[in-house]
Amino acid sequence: MGKKNLIRDKRESSVIVDSIAYDDKSALSGASSVAQLLSLLPGVTGIQDGDEPRFISVRGISPDLNQTTISGITLATIGDYGGGTRRVNLQNIPSEIMGRDDIYKSFTAEQDGGAIGAVIDMNPRSAFDYKGLYKYIDVWGIYSPIKGTATQNGVPGYPTHMGQGVKAVLSDRFGAEKQFGIMVSFRYQSRPRNASKQWTSDDNFYDTAGKAVLDNNGNSVPDRSLGWDGKVRPGGIGYGNYSNTITNIGGAGRLEWHPTASHWSASVFGYSYARWERSIMNHTEAYFNQSYLADRGNGIEREKVNSIYTYVRRNQWERDPHGVIGDLKWEDSHQKLELRAGYTWEDYSDNEPYLRARAYPSNLYADYSRSGNFSHLIDLTNPAILKTSNYKWASIYNYREKAREGLTNIRLDYTRNVGLKASGFGVAAGLEWRSLNVTDHQSPYNYYNTGGSANSSIFFPNYVPNGSPYTFPWIDIVNFPWANQTLNKKTSLNNDLESFYRYREQLIDGYLSLHYKWAKSEIIAGARADSIDFKALSPSVLGGSATGQIKTTKGGYIVPLPSFVFVQKLPYNTILHASWSETLGRPMPSDIARGESISSDPDPQPGQVTEQSVSRGNPDLKPRRAQNFDVSLDKYFDRNQGFVSAAFFYKMIKHDIYNQTTYGYVNDVYSSITQPMNAQSSSIMGIELSVIRNNLHLLSQIFDLSVNGTYMHGHMKYNIGQITYRSPQMIDQPKWVLNGSATWHIPQIGGALRGTVSYSTKYLTGIGGDGPWQNSGYGQLLTLNLGFWHKVTNHITFKYEVSNLLGANRTYRDGDQLQWISEKDYYGRVVYFHVTFH
Repeated sequence: MGKKNLIRDKRESSVIVDSIAYDDKSALSGASSVAQLLSLLPGVTGIQDGDEPRFISVRGISPDLNQTTISGITLATIGDYGGGTRRVNLQNIPSEIMGRDDIYKSFTAEQDGGAIGAVIDMNPRSAFDYKGLYKYIDVWGIYSPIKGTATQNGVPGYPTHMGQGVKAVLSDRFGAEKQFGIMVSFRYQSRPRNASKQWTSDDNFYDTAGKAVLDNNGNSVPDRSLGWDGKVRPGGIGYGNYSNTITNIGGAGRLEWHPTASHWSASVFGYSYARWERSIMNHTEAYFNQSYLADRGNGIEREKVNSIYTYVRRNQWERDPHGVIGDLKWEDSHQKLELRAGYTWEDYSDNEPYLRARAYPSNLYADYSRSGNFSHLIDLTNPAILKTSNYKWASIYNYREKAREGLTNIRLDYTRNVGLKASGFGVAAGLEWRSLNVTDHQSPYNYYNTGGSANSSIFFPNYVPNGSPYTFPWIDIVNFPWANQTLNKKTSLNNDLESFYRYREQLIDGYLSLHYKWAKSEIIAGARADSIDFKALSPSVLGGSATGQIKTTKGGYIVPLPSFVFVQKLPYNTILHASWSETLGRPMPSDIARGESISSDPDPQPGQVTEQSVSRGNPDLKPRRAQNFDVSLDKYFDRNQGFVSAAFFYKMIKHDIYNQTTYGYVNDVYSSITQPMNAQSSSIMGIELSVIRNNLHLLSQIFDLSVNGTYMHGHMKYNIGQITYRSPQMIDQPKWVLNGSATWHIPQIGGALRGTVSYSTKYLTGIGGDGPWQNSGYGQLLTLNLGFWHKVTNHITFKYEVSNLLGANRTYRDGDQLQWISEKDYYGRVVYFHVTFH
């Protein structure tokens, strides 16, 4: 029934919307989140965190440019690593607390003006979805085949393969007329997510004589006008292994009041979750200089090893979303008045001890081959030198970072003669107030003096990294003598002071939307005005050092945002939607508020020209301004059991924002300077095709089928120094996205077989500092999940699942076409076995 209602609601909507409902039985993987659910919808790309999506990109637009809400109330977000972004971490929101999730892709004045990609609205489950008592308990075990470095690195407490979880949902209705409803849910899960990793840095370029190709600044560049032979060689090859345990715990609850003989209704919804990640990364890399290149034949080349670096870091990440949202509504057959209010907040913390040691071996050469745009180490001319080299400390630090964002949101909305049964003139109007407060601080930041011998902490495990011909040196972080290190008080204090910022933002908006509806047509014309005022508190930096003073920057803007929608019902159950709207993308808090940070590198890599890197915020950033054109044609059939949809979209964006890197002298030191800037322009167009057919009877069997594909073409114009470049993609925009699901219902066993698939081509995530050949992004990814369940008794069901059935590996890429693979991550399959009680 829920699936049928989704199709019905899409048919009745005045804007382009795609929705997905959560179902306790058919949801796959014990780690299911809203991000995983939404990744099955048309035009949606899951932005990966290891082996599961953390954010989503809609129609090739960055997650920072989505507006994400629960029941229309905007969610607080601290971003990924406490960075003060606007992307909401949907990995942290378990799917079972929501009844349905909607992605609105075309916009009226009634929707938030801060969405260029989409408005994502999550709707909590309701006790009124059931006649009475509902209960569901799911207990599961997890098997992850990749062991990583657990038990090999000497660090106890990290599981190798097994994990476990439990979730429960309970709802009931009570009162004389069953007018009250209560829904509560709980989730706990702990699972290993170990991985092995391979790196190659493709940044050595030579001419036909084997001589390095350098520009005027001494940077190695792939420039044929300077004699480049057209081949890329690695600047280094490395191997890493990851031990990681992820724990989720938390719950949600909703209390509702829906009296049958009253126009009033109300609800209160609250949630609190925590996600902890305990991880250790062991990583060793051989860096090459550009003094020697030789062809060894059979596709093998040789470069000289300049240095061997070994790293280890431990992280204890924690991301905790919380919220309380209330709703009070008065409604009759013609009009509705609704007051919604909520306070949501998200906390982030990380504790990271980090050690890096390096050696400069003499007369050591590396042989490598290249296949699939990735370099593979074949041999070292004298591998014994790895054990006899003199390793010295290059980095020793330990820091704690904390960040928080809190967001208060109050909105009042009124509609008259708007909705399914409306005819003639209607109106919608509303007011909203929103207050956002972000604080980011690293404290304490303990930076220790380096240069001393590291040999006493170097060991060689009985472990050969995946793809490596050798065992490489690791650092013994368990027995590292932190108490014997000398604290660099000046650097530590400076980093403490530089890392702090606070950002406060207040939004006041109002909208008016006029509707006129005929029997088969509808027009909506409206406008909203968004007023933004912000204040940023940033550390004052003078001469490369934080002064301990705080500088205050204030700003703001008022933006009118008009929109127009036309809907036409055509013969044969076909509906045409066409719309135009203006929306904006507000700059990220960190882009405005962060102060100037200067990092000197006392231990530069081969070919590194700059002696320090400088990063700055930019309080003068303009918000992005987008014009959105959307057209869709939807054909419905079999009494809303299925539909076929084709949609076209085109977005023109002024003042897009990217991180620009330039070079110059700061405090008389030649530096790379990175700062967010407004691009000249961006645009994206695309076509979405989707088909859904539920309850399909075929060969005496019953199937639910959903498949969709999206093609996107975008570009962005930006500057590096005085040169203008044109990127063939926007940030977070793949060219192709394909998603689908199929469920074969087997009533004879009270179960089903279900598979889901998601595929995206490579896409850009970062702009190169020297030129497009340094652009970075993700490689293509195909993920297939499979699940099967059956009843054991009337109240007990077994479920079996395999996540990432094909064993797809995440890759990271570089180059002007993202043609070179820089990193391969191997997470492997994950197997779940569930016992459910219902």
